Amino acid sequence: MTTTLETSQPLIYGPLKSARLGRIVSVDVTAPQANMVVERGSSLPRASLVVTTGARRIIDLSKNGDKLDCLVVLGSDLDPTDHPDLREIAENLRALRDKWFSRAKLCIVTRVRDLGAYDKRATLGLFDRVYVEYEWGTSKTFTAVTGEKGPILAGLTKQLSSLEHVVVQAHLYRGALDNSNEGEVGQWVKKLQEIKPIEVQILAGTGHDDKAIKTVTPSRHKQIIELVAEVGLSVSEHNDETFRD
Repeated sequence: MTTTLETSQPLIYGPLKSARLGRIVSVDVTAPQANMVVERGSSLPRASLVVTTGARRIIDLSKNGDKLDCLVVLGSDLDPTDHPDLREIAENLRALRDKWFSRAKLCIVTRVRDLGAYDKRATLGLFDRVYVEYEWGTSKTFTAVTGEKGPILAGLTKQLSSLEHVVVQAHLYRGALDNSNEGEVGQWVKKLQEIKPIEVQILAGTGHDDKAIKTVTPSRHKQIIELVAEVGLSVSEHNDETFRD
């Protein structure tokens, strides 16, 4: 039996002020919708609905003389890369950006685990910045945290290394799950060197609701940041953001 939503969740947020990205408009491509969905039984919005709604906001901002630093694609209900028409959405948003805010960056925030499909990699290549969660040094920790099979981590690492404009986002934590011990961090830094992101952003907090997972101590936090910097990668610290209201 298919459950029909009575209301739809917002597709567009902003303009908002982001500490990391400046003045942004966010486009939630997986916000559940009651109507105009990709197929019967789905709650994913059609590409035409996402693009038309985004276009209205972008054009209004431009005509009002507003400023926009980044147009951010994200997913609240699912990862944005799970939208079957993400490429069409990205191409249209890129064209809108080019016309109305040519200096703004088109960004995507993702927790994608598998980029084995060429189309997914090609779609991510349309973005000026790909903000991707990557915070595991070993397949054991990767599986413990994500529930995915261990070998997927090696594939993801290789696939990310083929992309330009990758920004790695990572939380550091210990306790029930631990990605901050010496062995784990050593392997993580090696994998970062393979990916060669344009920046590594360390986010505050743990990224988990489980109280058995705790943030690392300030001294360990500093040590890890120094280890990343020592291998020649740009690294910075930031508060976690949803990029939505």
